[in-house]
Amino acid sequence: MKREYSKNDFFTQKAKEENYPARSVYKLQEIDNKFKIFKKGDWVLDLGASPGSWLLYIGNKVSITGGVIGVDILDLNTGLPKNATFIKANVLSDNFFDILIRCCHPEQGCCHTEQGCCHPEQGCCHPEAKPKDLSRDSSLSFRTTEQELTFNVVVSDMAPNTTGLLQVDVANCLELTRKALEIAQKRLAKGGKFVCKIFEGPGVDLFVKETKRHFKSIKRYRPQAVRKGSKEIYLIAKGFSPQL
Repeated sequence: MKREYSKNDFFTQKAKEENYPARSVYKLQEIDNKFKIFKKGDWVLDLGASPGSWLLYIGNKVSITGGVIGVDILDLNTGLPKNATFIKANVLSDNFFDILIRCCHPEQGCCHTEQGCCHPEQGCCHPEAKPKDLSRDSSLSFRTTEQELTFNVVVSDMAPNTTGLLQVDVANCLELTRKALEIAQKRLAKGGKFVCKIFEGPGVDLFVKETKRHFKSIKRYRPQAVRKGSKEIYLIAKGFSPQL
């Protein structure tokens, strides 16, 4: 059962006043202010991007010399800046990496998912598919290294639908965070950063230990904007090295 919160919540009101679709932006802002996650020119992958607050914040931080691509299984109805784009896709799908590469490099072919095509102007083998890229005027040119798509930062705010059963919710969240870590391992540039949401509980210490194998520094952090009583914290990993 979902917990009901007051619409007058401070961060909810602040998000409304500052034209963000969700209060979660202030968690990311606090993390960024404390740990210096983003800089101008960065290329960023945002997992669990809907409803778009993180995409808007990141797009502004990396400026027009950088870019951000968001991914979610939910629709995104927020207008994005020219240096941001969105894919409606499931990170747990077997063909996720293929979808990601094709959406960033449409010249390689159709970037369709089951839900739609990110670049219908390029031609799509599913003509009935609806556009999912809301930044229609953007022309992102993602950096590649040895033909592989790479990012400076991977962030994940993915979370499962909660059941109220701690062990179940933690296990379901860990499935998503492990996938986020796998994506980071395959797509982060050397020295890159990884930020992900986790639920405190059984198995988390093991996940943190696993993450430490690939990064020079690891911190657990709970932003002020996390709701009272929530088990969520964020893992901030910096200094990615595939050799660690």
